[in-house]
Amino acid sequence: MEANPSPCAELKKAEVEVSLVFRHFHPILAGAAERFRRYSVPLSGHGVGYEVFTLREDMAHPELERMHDALRVRRICAEGKPWQRDAVLFEAASRHLAALPPKGHVLQTSLAHDLSRPWLRRIRNHGTGCLYVGTMVGREDNSLPAWRRLVQKCKAWMNYRPFHRVVASTTVMARWFQSQGVSAERIQVIPNGVDLKRFRPVLDASEKLHLRSCLGLDSAAPVVLFAGSIVPRKGIDLLLQAWPSVLARRPDARLVLVGGFDRPTFMTRERMQELSRFQEEMRALAAREECLGSVKFAGESSCVEDWMRASDVFVFPTEQEGMGNVVLEAMASAVPCVITEFHGLPEKEFGKAGKEFILVPRTLESLANGLADTLLAPGLSCAMGRLGHEWVNREMGFDLTIDRYSSLYHDLAGAA
Repeated sequence: MEANPSPCAELKKAEVEVSLVFRHFHPILAGAAERFRRYSVPLSGHGVGYEVFTLREDMAHPELERMHDALRVRRICAEGKPWQRDAVLFEAASRHLAALPPKGHVLQTSLAHDLSRPWLRRIRNHGTGCLYVGTMVGREDNSLPAWRRLVQKCKAWMNYRPFHRVVASTTVMARWFQSQGVSAERIQVIPNGVDLKRFRPVLDASEKLHLRSCLGLDSAAPVVLFAGSIVPRKGIDLLLQAWPSVLARRPDARLVLVGGFDRPTFMTRERMQELSRFQEEMRALAAREECLGSVKFAGESSCVEDWMRASDVFVFPTEQEGMGNVVLEAMASAVPCVITEFHGLPEKEFGKAGKEFILVPRTLESLANGLADTLLAPGLSCAMGRLGHEWVNREMGFDLTIDRYSSLYHDLAGAA
């Protein structure tokens, strides 16, 4: 980060300025927003700059902040329900873009609903290219009457209509967008990519021992790592219920959960209360006698790559994802991955199950057996970790993702 930058200074001259609308942005950690913050540095070398419009959740966070020459953040105070606050952000972005020539500018977001739509239409009518980036593979509620499902599809079609292009991180997500009325020619698949300099294998045994010492981990015990928010969708309850069965076969194993208990995207009082109850239940599950004091809640971490290099197995028992980039990051770190089947599971973006990663049914017994088998066969596990690392390096490097976004931004900015 630049020392003492002037927050009011204009962005360094860029060929394309992308106005990003996110509910949350750094230092609040939110998956997609954090990903594009990391993209901003390499993209600046492609003539792309970001202007971020986000909520000011904490008055300690500056209203205007220039993180580097090609990334400026505008934090905006807003009241009301989540979608009402979103509308305030879109209004601010619309006013910003209305004062600028459309050529050379793009609006990007991962928010699309009834209150964002009028502002998106204004932005599009001004001639600015509009881009939606998907973060989740949705699912239809088949318990609803047919007419309700039809109404939902019509609303989805209307909400995505203002966007010139829609980015999906996987082919599975691309099909979901098509099912919601987005034409195939408007959809582009761009995997999230992995920073291969940040996520790399441990160099040797001494580095692993050093990392374990710094992180407060046992130097010899096998460590199973989960990284992600402690929320119901991530499957922490299934993992903790399965853990005693893993210990029955490998009593010295340790389970480390890296991720925060605070989740700012759970913005309604009811959802926050539900989340608090869930997290209390998870702490109680981990404290059971049969877990033998082997579970560690490590909290939020900005250096998850260190935890990966210090671990022996990565586990991902999630229920639903857009892609699950943390799996690719673990694979890039040469850590063998045990994942459960989930809604949105990529068909090819993780490589091949049984070769680059281990895929098990999403049941307690299958998860326990998958973890125990992996821990009890360190030679085979290390071989799989190496194969996963090689595959990610070959197919999912950051450079490919940056090149694709750069090309897309320039196309949208030049189409005005």
